[in-house]
Amino acid sequence: MSRRHAWLRFTAEGPPLPRRLDGAQVEGWQRGLGVLHARWYDGVAPPAVAAVFVLQWLLQVPAHTAAHAAAAGPWRALLPDLTFSLGGALVPDVVRLVGLVADDGDLGARLDAAEDDYRAVAAPLAQAYPSSVRLGPHVRSALVDDMWAAARREAEGAAGVVRPGTLPRQSCCLIYALPGCVECAGCPRLRTP
Repeated sequence: MSRRHAWLRFTAEGPPLPRRLDGAQVEGWQRGLGVLHARWYDGVAPPAVAAVFVLQWLLQVPAHTAAHAAAAGPWRALLPDLTFSLGGALVPDVVRLVGLVADDGDLGARLDAAEDDYRAVAAPLAQAYPSSVRLGPHVRSALVDDMWAAARREAEGAAGVVRPGTLPRQSCCLIYALPGCVECAGCPRLRTP
């Protein structure tokens, strides 16, 4: 799985890593990211950007683990007890798998089952996520959907299934609020009503 993923490394060995899929430690993570943003963007660091980025990254851990395990199959990853670590820019970098479940379905069926596994973990995680700013229920559920769609597309690409075009998002990462940044290509802010 690690060879196929652009930025995560997966392991099944060693002790649990320092972070879990829960709301613990996210306030410090958000503050730390805010400090990095302020350093990178001339002191301007809207706290909403860090809050959304941390939730995205927290959701990407189970999304990418589930999708890439299913694409590498014939198995699915057990998600509830995943642990992970953060790299120097406070982005998840290593995920410790706790186990795999055999699944001899075809790629599409494995990915559909992996999506169910992901949503069982991600929906309550997003709903309970403690944010330094208000994140409404639409933003939270849209992030769950968007992180799965992106992870599935990346895993399918690693498995040789290519889907052309930009993946439209339902959530906004708010990166446009940082000086010199603009909306992402799939940002919902770019769509005309």
